[in-house]
Amino acid sequence: MRYAEAPVLSSAAISIHATNRSLKQISNHLAAYLATGIGAGLVATPAADAAIVNIDLSATGFNLLGVNAGVSPGSSTSKNHFPILNGGTLNAFNMNGYAPKGIVGYGGLSFAAGSNNASPVKFTLYQSIDSSANWNSGMSNVFSIGGTESPDFASGSYMGFKTLQGNYGWLSVTWAGATDTFQLYSGAYESVAGVAIAAGASAVPEPSTIALLALGAAGLALNRRQAKKRQSAAS
Repeated sequence: MRYAEAPVLSSAAISIHATNRSLKQISNHLAAYLATGIGAGLVATPAADAAIVNIDLSATGFNLLGVNAGVSPGSSTSKNHFPILNGGTLNAFNMNGYAPKGIVGYGGLSFAAGSNNASPVKFTLYQSIDSSANWNSGMSNVFSIGGTESPDFASGSYMGFKTLQGNYGWLSVTWAGATDTFQLYSGAYESVAGVAIAAGASAVPEPSTIALLALGAAGLALNRRQAKKRQSAAS
């Protein structure tokens, strides 16, 4: 008895078969994810789920950028609901002489500082801002008052804050006693109260699961087309 010989598949045909199978698997995964994700409200931008929230210091009605937080000499400004609703009030002072210069927390907003005037804590990049710090409001937060000055805050320095609700956050800030100037650059806070944040850590959107699946499917589709071309060229 003679048996029919099994067909010999070329490497291109094997590649197409494997690609088709992988595409089908990804399509099934994508369909299942969409079916469950849409019903559960999971198809959303990744930033909505991020624990760290960036602070826009240049927002209208909330502009704190510029030398001395953009405050004119001899005056101050108040920012309520910093950085969240009912989080507290941030005051920026640019007073003359022995009057305060710097930023101060009120209404439940506090900064990591010592017990004396002009004693804000200087955090370094990725240093943890958490419950272990000494949290104060008032003149201990400022850089200068009554002839007392804080040590300089060079580039790469941060102040840590805590909202009334207990959200920890940071502000990138510099202070130079020689020129009597400070400046805010950026900030962020942890959206979950009581959770520590690393100084300088900010929200970075991550690729969504759907985007990754779609990218994989596109790559496999391209591979299938290239395999078909190779098979056609070989025949």
